[in-house]
Amino acid sequence: MHPSDPRWGFLFSKGGNMNEEQLRQQMGMIERAIGQTFYSNGLHVHLCGGVQGPHTLTYGLRLYEPTAQNLAKAGRLGRAVEAAIGDSPARIYNESGVLWVEVPSPWPTVTPGAQLHGAGLALPLGLTSRKTIAGIDFEETPHALIVGPTGRGKTTAARAMAFHLARQNPARSVRMLALTFKPGDWVAFGKLPHTLAVVTDPQEAAQAITWLRNLMHSRAKAGTVHPHLFIFLDDLLNLLAVADVTGPLAEIASLGRAAGLHLVIGTQRLGKRGAGDATITGNIPARLVFGTADAQDASFFTGRGGSGAELLGRYKGDALLVTDGGTVRLAVSLVGDDDLATLPQDPTEARPWAKVKPASIPTQGGHSVAPNALHPPIVAGSNGSNGSASPQEAPGKEEGPLLEGEPATPQELALVRKVYAQTHNKNATCRRVWGSKNGKIWGWLHLALEGEGSK
Repeated sequence: MHPSDPRWGFLFSKGGNMNEEQLRQQMGMIERAIGQTFYSNGLHVHLCGGVQGPHTLTYGLRLYEPTAQNLAKAGRLGRAVEAAIGDSPARIYNESGVLWVEVPSPWPTVTPGAQLHGAGLALPLGLTSRKTIAGIDFEETPHALIVGPTGRGKTTAARAMAFHLARQNPARSVRMLALTFKPGDWVAFGKLPHTLAVVTDPQEAAQAITWLRNLMHSRAKAGTVHPHLFIFLDDLLNLLAVADVTGPLAEIASLGRAAGLHLVIGTQRLGKRGAGDATITGNIPARLVFGTADAQDASFFTGRGGSGAELLGRYKGDALLVTDGGTVRLAVSLVGDDDLATLPQDPTEARPWAKVKPASIPTQGGHSVAPNALHPPIVAGSNGSNGSASPQEAPGKEEGPLLEGEPATPQELALVRKVYAQTHNKNATCRRVWGSKNGKIWGWLHLALEGEGSK
């Protein structure tokens, strides 16, 4: 992203005990070695200077004769550059007529996630090799795919996204659900009012995904996109090994945008075993790739040839961000649990999928959930039946809460507004509709009232 992009901001604080003179001399030596390498291979270049990024030293060069043949030849000089500077790997790519050569920095730095700032659904992820901010705007792209070997930074990237979502948006506008085999990385998110739950059991994860698929169809019928719901699947490869969720995920990837559902999928590999059906990955153009074994995997994972993803990985968090706007290398920012502790806390969980009868959940690849299976009865009938009350019914009974979770249907939203019209008091409405009040319930109330422009 361009540093002047109004969606991003960076509070920069320089750390460490870096010797500026030593850095200047080292960068100058490397630049001269690169220039000599190109000259020795018959390519005359103009050196444009270097930039120290979080993980790399990046140098710009311009060919005096930028023919297609010379550009192709320049792109093959990575090994020669590595030999000249005595370090590897070297990544060379062409962008807007400038050749960029990236080599490992001898002074890698960590980018603190709390110092990056976005707005709304525009989430900053880290700093590029040229020290600009890069991120994903989920207003423009519905989902994100995070791919790479174990230990490279996939969960770190997902945590950064979730942190900025919670910091930049109220709980009534954005909700999150984490499905993970690594609860230690996500337990702090379970304390945020934005988080429905942190699910670690694979069977419950499959049940939640089925519920999400049906919630999507319910929202589509009602024309509802709010609150935006982000589903973080921290390890899809391992989940697919124990539960077949390919069908529901494919539907959400294809249709979720229109219903405000967003997938953030982390996996070690693509293909049927690592990411399910191609209809899932085919609908996720935004990708964050953390290194690959070879150039073939690099092309497959990024969806683009010549990306150089096979040359990443010297430092944890080193990744390529691929979006419709292009491909950039970045160092993913780090968000700690202490950063999460600075956000509003409300550890109340909501597991609406648990209210769906097991018999109503479709079998693998099935579509047999009953239309009303998404939502529990609104009011328990006085005769012991489970009949639902319509918004026209007087909500003055005291049998118990009128709702057990988020009002997701037009009828439920109308019921909340009807109670508020009678009580003219938000606290009383919360107690009457849900039986209590907390951060999540307060957000649900405002979501319902905003639908009618209530104050």
